[in-house]
Amino acid sequence: MSHTVMPSRLAEGNGHAVYVLGVHDDGEVVGISDVELQLTIQTLENMTRQLDNVQILSIDRRRLDAQKDQMVAEVHITQRNIVRRTELRVTVLGDHGAGKSTILGCLTYGEADDGRGKARLNLLRHRHEVESGRTSSITLGTIGFDAEGLVLNYANNRSAEQIFQRSRHVVTFVDTCGYAKHLKTTASAIVGHSPHVFCLVLAADVAAITTTTREYLRIAAVLCVPLMIVVTKMDAAIKPQFATMMHELMSALDTVVPGRGKCIVTSETDSNSLANDMMGLAVVPIFTTSAVRSVGFSELTAVLAKPRHSHSGSVLATTANNGKPKARKNLFEFHIEHVFSIDTVGKVVTGWVKAGTIEVGPKSARRLVIGPNALGGFDDVDVTSIHALRIPSESAQADSSAALAIQPQKSITVRKGMVVVDADCLDKDTKRVSAEFIARIAVLDPELKAMNSVIVHIRSTYRLARILDISNETTDDGNNHQSGESGNWATIRLKFDDGVCDFLYAGMPVIARDGQRLTFVGHVSDVV
Repeated sequence: MSHTVMPSRLAEGNGHAVYVLGVHDDGEVVGISDVELQLTIQTLENMTRQLDNVQILSIDRRRLDAQKDQMVAEVHITQRNIVRRTELRVTVLGDHGAGKSTILGCLTYGEADDGRGKARLNLLRHRHEVESGRTSSITLGTIGFDAEGLVLNYANNRSAEQIFQRSRHVVTFVDTCGYAKHLKTTASAIVGHSPHVFCLVLAADVAAITTTTREYLRIAAVLCVPLMIVVTKMDAAIKPQFATMMHELMSALDTVVPGRGKCIVTSETDSNSLANDMMGLAVVPIFTTSAVRSVGFSELTAVLAKPRHSHSGSVLATTANNGKPKARKNLFEFHIEHVFSIDTVGKVVTGWVKAGTIEVGPKSARRLVIGPNALGGFDDVDVTSIHALRIPSESAQADSSAALAIQPQKSITVRKGMVVVDADCLDKDTKRVSAEFIARIAVLDPELKAMNSVIVHIRSTYRLARILDISNETTDDGNNHQSGESGNWATIRLKFDDGVCDFLYAGMPVIARDGQRLTFVGHVSDVV
């Protein structure tokens, strides 16, 4: 037996594995002697010591025949995910050709690019992406950091599971699409994966920043998300052209994100204080990198290793007197991103825990519901097992990614965009499910008007909605209140078409598009 087999056995059994000793592979019971049994148990003990949080829970010995002195035994081995891992989700944005996938390929695989896109091939999912070099789907990449701060990626690990096992801090990158025809996918990534940080990628070999780049800066400012900028292709930069582009970038940051400082990161920069300032919306770090020469990645990973996102509780709440949402921190809320059906397990949903904690086993006595369904209702559901970062776990905490094996108490259709929440979240005092809502937005399209129809992205879903009313915010002097160069703030009222309902609450980010053009971004302020 090899200790490399045991992790897969534990993963298949959701953290449990039973080794039967004294039985052939075909199931024939033959037994082994007492000496052989002790040696085998010692081998299993040695295997468990080489793995994290793995132990022998019980050994059940049985004697086959008093005359022949042959034994069989069942050894129950468990793995408890007792190590608390912090997670940072980074959504990578940028124009087509900026080098987003190439940079992530270098980070996640620890390899330099050959100048022709070799590094990005590790991330591309479809054949047409490989042939065209254009990302058309959301791709996830992962690096980790151990207790000593060592970068863990595929260069020193065989699989994502091994990276997660060895890590104490995990960074998940969400690679998005650069081309306008894939704007639907990019918009879903912005609001659907609950990013902690936006990473805006710019190429050093361009003369000016584009309208799309300015829109991404605006989105980061409106959604109050920490922002970092990575300038790629420094090996191909032309000095006068690069200076012009950087001047435009600094000017755009001053205009669109006026409250944040700017810092061009070098090897002398204090990464710890810089990371804290970035997460506190005080500064925008700017990294200069070259995938061909492997330049700038040590400074980038040094900053990514520091942030520890502190979740302040759910914004799933009623509205306080000051107009801000009051957090109800004890209620569980899980947003479903993907749905799978596994023969041996049943329904499995992956996503992220917005608030609260979920446990499996006798300690969990809460009533959970899943929805909304086609009629806007919720159905009872049980959570039978949990994987956190692909590791079997007894619980999942707020602000972490997780996979839940669920058993609805009646036959229902489970789809992405649904939520699993405590039944207490659906109290009568606060409306949660509706087809109509009010949002405070920053207008990105000057042609936005009442009665127009737009495609609204909320969490991982998108729906067609009609604008019932829109009113620009004004200052005391009667002028429109400007916020940056991209447009005005406004209050908008929308209603989903065809009577569709969704789970909504104040503070939820929302982004809308009209075909291949973004129209507005903001937060839900009230549910009607």
